[in-house]
Amino acid sequence: MPKFDFVNNRVFDDRFSAFAPQGPQLKPGSSMFDPVPLDTGVKVKENGDVEFGFYAPEAKRVQIVFGVRASQPLTMEKDETGVWRATLTYDPTFCGPKAFEFEVDGARVLSSYCPQYYSHGMTINYVEIPDANAPFVLMRDVPHGSVTTEFYWSDALETWQRCLVYTPPMYQEGGEYPVLYLQHGAGENETSWIYNGRASHIMDNLIADGKAVPFIIVMNDGMVRAKNETMMAHGSAFASTLLDNCIPMIEKKYRVKRDKWHRAIAGFSMGSMQASVIGLTNLDLFAYIGVFSGFMRRLGRGDGMDSLENNPHIRFMQDRERFLREVKLYYRAMGSNDFYFQSFENDNAMCEELGFNQYPNLVSRVIEGYPHDWAILRLLLHDFAQRIFRD
Repeated sequence: MPKFDFVNNRVFDDRFSAFAPQGPQLKPGSSMFDPVPLDTGVKVKENGDVEFGFYAPEAKRVQIVFGVRASQPLTMEKDETGVWRATLTYDPTFCGPKAFEFEVDGARVLSSYCPQYYSHGMTINYVEIPDANAPFVLMRDVPHGSVTTEFYWSDALETWQRCLVYTPPMYQEGGEYPVLYLQHGAGENETSWIYNGRASHIMDNLIADGKAVPFIIVMNDGMVRAKNETMMAHGSAFASTLLDNCIPMIEKKYRVKRDKWHRAIAGFSMGSMQASVIGLTNLDLFAYIGVFSGFMRRLGRGDGMDSLENNPHIRFMQDRERFLREVKLYYRAMGSNDFYFQSFENDNAMCEELGFNQYPNLVSRVIEGYPHDWAILRLLLHDFAQRIFRD
């Protein structure tokens, strides 16, 4: 049996709503001077098992539905106190942050006594299941960077936008830094790389270990569209917002290096399409492109969305001499259990047909066993961050 001695690390309880550990649920009707605690919420054991408790004394049926395997709900059993219980046995192929909902008599509900983050287009419960492959997300006694909230006006959206900015621990000491513009996937927002992906902890640890060049990370909300756009992933609203408003704001307010050789763009899933399209059509702005659990080409409704005719940005890759000259790294990776893995293989076939797989600046990786969620993204950011901005 595995044994994880780091399950009490604060990263396992840190959530966007509070840093302090949450108090227990109290039985309704009990006196504030004589409270009756209920054993609910979620607890991760040292062997990786997860125990769930949900108070619903009148319910007839309660299940736990996980985001990436909704077809395999975990059925709960009610005890004499009205608390429904279930244990998820540790599985090393089902680890990292896992989003879930309680299904109570057919209705999906959120428990305020379990950790929450933003995903699937809503606030959703999640549990941190120990991942032996990702010790680099843990909080350590190292210098920590800062995460700042910035607001700026978007001309394309005709409204204010918000982004989160990670600055490395030594930023206050002076100097100029490279910048990674890092995007989330569909149904997520600008908070996701911090609270779902633990990007700040990953960077703090890499910098402390001397494994990454210190750089700034800017995380925007990519789930935007202009008034005349129907598909945000394929539209120009986010690209215009990033290029015309966000980058100028960052370069005015922060001490950053302003040449393309110190600027990168990367993203997860929908964000990977944004990174690929924006990066390849703006080779004067970006030297590094990261496609995490995602797609070199656009996906969408209808046949032919991934055709070269509908993906003119791929033409820049067909110009081998320019691509090798202008792009330091085009990085793409996906887990073998990703439900989009066929799309990854389709892109592999395109790379082989067009000769891209022979380019030394194109790196393709398959991570065995990981699905389409935040567990693999932590691994990919950790790997990508060590490859960029090395002159």
